[in-house]
Amino acid sequence: MAELNVNYSVKILALLDEMPDFVSDFIYNFGKTNNYLTKYVYARDIRDFLQYMVNFMPEHAEKGIKDITLKDMDSVEPLDINRYLTLLMSDEKTGLKETTVKGRRAALSSMYGFLVNCGKLTKNPILATKPIDVPKKKLIYLTDEEQELLLDTVRSGDGLEGDVYKRHDNYALRDSAMFLLLLDTGLRVSEMLSTNISDFDLSDGSVTVIRKGGDVDIVRYSDECAECLEEFFISQRAKYGLEDAYIPAFTTTTGKRLGVRAVETLVKKYVNACMKDKVKLISPHKLRSSFAMSFYDESGKDILLLKKKMHHSSITTTNIYAQATDDDVKDTRNILQNRRRRKSTS
Repeated sequence: MAELNVNYSVKILALLDEMPDFVSDFIYNFGKTNNYLTKYVYARDIRDFLQYMVNFMPEHAEKGIKDITLKDMDSVEPLDINRYLTLLMSDEKTGLKETTVKGRRAALSSMYGFLVNCGKLTKNPILATKPIDVPKKKLIYLTDEEQELLLDTVRSGDGLEGDVYKRHDNYALRDSAMFLLLLDTGLRVSEMLSTNISDFDLSDGSVTVIRKGGDVDIVRYSDECAECLEEFFISQRAKYGLEDAYIPAFTTTTGKRLGVRAVETLVKKYVNACMKDKVKLISPHKLRSSFAMSFYDESGKDILLLKKKMHHSSITTTNIYAQATDDDVKDTRNILQNRRRRKSTS
């Protein structure tokens, strides 16, 4: 994590060196200080808008982007922003997706809002622009039955072929513990893989994780998961002979901490073995969605509790699962009618 932050920090410095000082004031004073990826994306997006001002707004044609002043920023009108966002999407081949353009709009709005709050600008023109409508995507997840099928496949290796099946016993215990933990908690793969054995309290059914954004959180898992983890951790201790604090919870066969890409490959391998029609749809993040849908239903549709379990910063993010459930209910409105028709024709 520290190495990644240093890498983004260097990239951020390079971008800020191309831009006016007020951009640096914003980048270094908004959000969480350890959210380097977001800072980098915002700095990149703001640089692109300043480049647009120089290239497409005649009053700034003689300037470089570093010469743009606060007065120039205050002169930007909502129409200028709408033209910029429209340009980003206009080319059929190189145009950006709605979600990406929505992110560009958010970066500009955050900067303008910060500078207005500081008294350096008088208005935020983004507030008067057209919002970006992002096409709604159908939420993809595994049903409870499909989750059980996947877990059975991970445990047994059924459906795997050739050498992959022959080597399955080497990974079955580790993979069973990982997949059960993911489906039991909704953890992000990166959060799970950053843990050491010492972070797990098996008697309490909990694990201390560093969440996306840097928060430290205690996450609970089931007794079944605790038993599986205990069996796996016993084998890990015997293999490496180290104190728990120094043993990554999930490793390769050589003892190195497992990476996110490796788990992505494992998900594809096991889904292909038991649900070939879903191999292109299911990723580690879809296991998180699967947890969310099952938990939301089992908790009596407690959206606030799900928000806490998923560690979402906004209830809006959590609401996609409630909306998906509503859509599933809507899709079943004719189910009894169809049943009656089948019976009447039989």
